[in-house]
Amino acid sequence: HPEPPNRQTGRIWPHAGATREPAFFSAEVHRARRFYPDLNPAAPERLAVVCAGVEHMAPHYHVRRARFPYWCVEFVARGEGTLRLGRPGDTVLSPTAKTSPLMPGAVFAYRPGIPHDIRTDPRRPLVKYFVNFVGSAGARLLRPPGPRPGEIVQCTAADHLVQLFEDL
Repeated sequence: HPEPPNRQTGRIWPHAGATREPAFFSAEVHRARRFYPDLNPAAPERLAVVCAGVEHMAPHYHVRRARFPYWCVEFVARGEGTLRLGRPGDTVLSPTAKTSPLMPGAVFAYRPGIPHDIRTDPRRPLVKYFVNFVGSAGARLLRPPGPRPGEIVQCTAADHLVQLFEDL
């Protein structure tokens, strides 16, 4: 894939380590395909995808965030790891936050105001898809049978989700 001309108009990053990708993208990946057409959409009241992609984690991958500016849905396609999600309104991730296993088919969501901690198993590194968005229209989509923000569910049709994220 060709390298995009600049950060604001970037489309696809074929690998980690590109110098102009958003700072919140993890560098602890072996390989990634990511796009971010507009990180600050003009009409945030509607659904607007700000970035999405797939990441093949390095064995030492670990992301711990107290804050994140977007709504997010993540899907584990391969590998294993762990997830800790805070509660809405938490400013830090409590040491007593529940740890959930991540395995193929896991789908989880968080939103601004939900701290989270994601780790890969170094022997079976995660491959996960993500989509970050803004807008109340998109926020209304996060309800059962999918995960609500701060929840994790296990999908039995993982191949279908892989195709949906690839199409995105």
